[in-house]
Amino acid sequence: MKIRVLKLTDREVELEVENEGHTFLGALQSIFLEDPRVEFVGYNIPHPLIPKATFTLKVAPGNEATTVLKDGVKNLNSRLKELEDRFLEAYGNVEK
Repeated sequence: MKIRVLKLTDREVELEVENEGHTFLGALQSIFLEDPRVEFVGYNIPHPLIPKATFTLKVAPGNEATTVLKDGVKNLNSRLKELEDRFLEAYGNVEK
């Protein structure tokens, strides 16, 4: 994965994300949709054969886009760790 900052203001960040698709970007978007500080979040994959997507996050006044972005990434990371723990727990309970 490569990430390039296309736009950065106090309230908005736009990123170009290479080699990621709907699975990753949809999960990231869903994290931000739960955050009341977010005014807009979305991503665009212009064509399935072009491995570049644009991810946009805009936050409400009084919030910093970079802070909200960092918090969201931490939240996604935490949820993925929880998924891993639950999977390993369930897998450990399966008889071999």
